[in-house]
Amino acid sequence: MARLVLLGTGTCQLEPGRAASAALVELAGSRLVFDFGPGVARRLVELGLRQDDVCNIVLSHFHPDHLSDLVPFIHAGLYSPTDSRTSSLFVYGPAGVVQVVESLLSLVGFPEGEEAPFRVFARQVEDRLSIGGLSAEYLPLPPAGNHGLRFEHGGHRYALTGDSHFHEQEIDFIRGVELAVVDSGHLEDEELVELAVRGAPKVLVCSHQYRKLDPEDLNRRAWERGYPGKIEVARDGMTFSL
Repeated sequence: MARLVLLGTGTCQLEPGRAASAALVELAGSRLVFDFGPGVARRLVELGLRQDDVCNIVLSHFHPDHLSDLVPFIHAGLYSPTDSRTSSLFVYGPAGVVQVVESLLSLVGFPEGEEAPFRVFARQVEDRLSIGGLSAEYLPLPPAGNHGLRFEHGGHRYALTGDSHFHEQEIDFIRGVELAVVDSGHLEDEELVELAVRGAPKVLVCSHQYRKLDPEDLNRRAWERGYPGKIEVARDGMTFSL
């Protein structure tokens, strides 16, 4: 089964029942988690995934609300008596990812050399990455050094962003995709409508929310301008078949 699961739809705000923005992508032969902020590790456990089921993590950028749960996740992999990790973990990201991962490993006192029960590899990505059967574009989306992930499956394209503002790169990034999961916390309602109208994804999912959004109002305004798709407000656990 190919699916996209929104593990978290929140922000740096600490909210009950809500994790920071992150998504799980599962395709035949590949599984990755895009961003790994507070609450994401617990969401994976709730889905029934064990340590060795999650081997590939892609970071959009290095803000704490997009990576900080790597610390308890790796720590649990080292010391959990019921779900210790044995397989290697790969963390992909932009320039600086090697230094960031080294710093995170130092926080958990990760063993060196032969004493380590598994390995953690940091991989800097330029503009594309391949994980199993998935080949994806990894593209900059200003500001904050953010990157988005765009990939094709079953004849359709899909797009995920971390943090991003409203700009031409964002519009181009989601143009014509089947499903776009975008940062809505840094965009005003009118900018979200404009993004839908000009980018024209079949479904625009508003994640990374700081404020309450009104999907009926957003859709009405977009449809009045000729948008043929649908705007949805993301919630933790929302799942899409790919």
